[in-house]
Amino acid sequence: MSTADLLSQVLARLKAIESRLDGAEPTSKKPKIESAAKANDERKSVERKDIDDVRIQEIVPVVPPHCILEDLVQNPEVASHVMEGRQQVDSILKGDDDRLFVVVGPCSIHDVKAAKEYAQKLKVAATKYEKDLLIIMRVYFEKPRTTVGWKGLINDPHLDGSYRINEGLRTARGLLLDINTIGVHAGVEFLDTISPQYIADLVVWGAIGARTSESQVHRELASGISAPVGFKNGTSGNLQIAVDACQSGRGAHSFLSVTKQGMAAIVHTTGNDACHVILRGGQSPAGDYESNYDAQSLNKVEDKMEGAGLKPAVVVDCSHANSCKKHTNQPIVSREIAKQVTQGNTTIKGVMIESNLNAGNQKLAPGKTDLSTLEYGKSVTDACIDFKSTIPMLEELAAAVRARRELRKTKPKRSPSLKGRLERVTATSKEGIDSVYCWTDDIHIKKISPLLPPECMHRELPCTEEIAKTVFEARTDIQNVIQGNDDRLVVIVGPCSIHDTKAAMEYAKLLKAERDTLKDDLVIIMRVYFEKPRTTVGWKGLINDPDLDGTFKINQGLRLARGLLADLAKMGLPAGVEFLDVMSPQYLAEFVSWGAIGARTTESQIHRELVSALSAPVGFKNGTSGNVKVAIDACKASKCPHSFLSITKQGLASVVRTKGNDSTHVILRGGKSGKMYFQNYDETTVQKVVDKMKASGLQGKVMVDMSHANSCKDHKNQPTVCKAICKQLEAGQNGLMGVMIESHLNPGNQKLKPGVTDVSSLKYGVSVTDACMDFETTKKCLYALAEAVRARRAKNKA
Repeated sequence: MSTADLLSQVLARLKAIESRLDGAEPTSKKPKIESAAKANDERKSVERKDIDDVRIQEIVPVVPPHCILEDLVQNPEVASHVMEGRQQVDSILKGDDDRLFVVVGPCSIHDVKAAKEYAQKLKVAATKYEKDLLIIMRVYFEKPRTTVGWKGLINDPHLDGSYRINEGLRTARGLLLDINTIGVHAGVEFLDTISPQYIADLVVWGAIGARTSESQVHRELASGISAPVGFKNGTSGNLQIAVDACQSGRGAHSFLSVTKQGMAAIVHTTGNDACHVILRGGQSPAGDYESNYDAQSLNKVEDKMEGAGLKPAVVVDCSHANSCKKHTNQPIVSREIAKQVTQGNTTIKGVMIESNLNAGNQKLAPGKTDLSTLEYGKSVTDACIDFKSTIPMLEELAAAVRARRELRKTKPKRSPSLKGRLERVTATSKEGIDSVYCWTDDIHIKKISPLLPPECMHRELPCTEEIAKTVFEARTDIQNVIQGNDDRLVVIVGPCSIHDTKAAMEYAKLLKAERDTLKDDLVIIMRVYFEKPRTTVGWKGLINDPDLDGTFKINQGLRLARGLLADLAKMGLPAGVEFLDVMSPQYLAEFVSWGAIGARTTESQIHRELVSALSAPVGFKNGTSGNVKVAIDACKASKCPHSFLSITKQGLASVVRTKGNDSTHVILRGGKSGKMYFQNYDETTVQKVVDKMKASGLQGKVMVDMSHANSCKDHKNQPTVCKAICKQLEAGQNGLMGVMIESHLNPGNQKLKPGVTDVSSLKYGVSVTDACMDFETTKKCLYALAEAVRARRAKNKA
């Protein structure tokens, strides 16, 4: 290459960078790239730095939980107060205490001074109504967003986009201590697996929000929380996912988090039997709000909980979809709940109310809003009723409890006294900080075992130039397809989940041959899923349980997973995985060419934040209800920079600051309404989604999952889906950028019950999770897709 040509290329790149910094697109279009090999020819070599942490701005240390707990120590009085509150909530849920508990307070905390003033007022009300109501202050520090926005006091305590999370954690714990000292109980929403180590010991009740009730990692987290936890129904109104979550949360699990010393760890839980359902209404596909606090809805959730072997226990959220997102409607909801309680309903155990010192809300744009102009005591997130209007609601609910007692001719039932235990707390507090925390923290934790730091595993299984080249070239190919610079089709194909590395390698050798043959038309990526989200419980994948026997040897699982990814890359076969948590990517992500966020986690804020950090292109699946908007919102959110809690390569708790990921797309996987599956791969739906993505400022590129609801959960239907996709490709549909296929050496699936199934009896090359097509059938689909791509290419050239 001549000096003039080199200079020309440098100037062109600088111009492109300037355009991006100015918020504009480069004026010249990139030439169509049919293979990343051409782009790679100009590079001397590909190294680890070219494929790892590409979209991470910086990783900064987080103060270990123990340090903050020592600075802001829980004294015996606070410990006793927390224990008493939890005991009362638990007794109400079990029916041993006939009161209602009411979680009431601001949508989210943004001003500590105003929050303390609210707590002082609430203390007066809590004392007044204590015979009939257990009042808990809603103290939400983290705010899930539809796309982007201020994400709460922990994430951004200065409300200016500076993301001082260390300060936010300290501020949150300090406020919880102050509220408990005032004599008010606190309830929070949990969004990740790390922040509870800083604050959970001060909480008497927790919630898992509508966007995360389906998320496996949040269900695992709830199983280890020491307080009762409520799961909200989905944003679509789906009740079943909340019931499933309660079942799951009551079981024992193992998941990744950090120790009190801030070291990466495996948390083994005993399960939380105080999980319950929160009804918050939903939103139809047409966008209409639908409430679910009426008697019929309550009967439905009672039936579902009893059918799952759970004692019906429900909390009704007076806000959100139940109030049609209008704060002034909350008293209407509360009145209906009071009416049902008056008539003798005992399934309703609690109520949630969004309330602040002053009514309404105000806009906050971090880094733009002049904070001095914010009105004191008014929400900066969802609109709330004012405190004055809250009191009549509490009075009405208290009166309803009294009326129910009179109807049932029962005397007030209260939680048993904890006096003896409280005295022991005071006595043991003299032994040191750990002696106090043992009463309120890690109650549902069986053990916390060490997790090998990522860097140790990286040195055992290093990234070679050969591996980096495979990963880099595949990522570049996929990015070019998403950007419209490559007209091939991305095909993610392989087993539903990996349970046998030997069979996986045999499959890989067969797939590699087809990848080489069809490389001009298809970008073939092997589906290598190591983690399996479950509806309730079951085998959760090779990382979580590599021996398939319920022993949860996660260190071994991570090593096996990284080793398999390395072997695949060495043979020139790129891999795609699903990401379920924010820590395991530190062990695997550099070897991954494409990633997915599943239908159960697309709405989850931490998963969107994670994607903004991933170096690979990522697809977001539509929700299990079929909601595509959540996937489009996820693409928009992950395109932006974020900050979230994770770990460093050395296994230390940290804050990850990201650059954002502009290589995302939507995955259409169908949906389910009741017991009926419905598909969304038809020509009309695909075009609608492409148009909606473009209208949202995204590349209009869609991938179709040929399995799951699109195949009615029948692997034999995948070829039918394939034919429909081929037809659209042949007709010139350029919005279709890829497909997903569940395929194995042999067809079908087989049952696996960890600790029960004799692993030696499993059939070789047959899935132990969802049923898959065999490889011969898969080949036919691949060749049909390649032919359809050639037809589209010819049509586009005509």
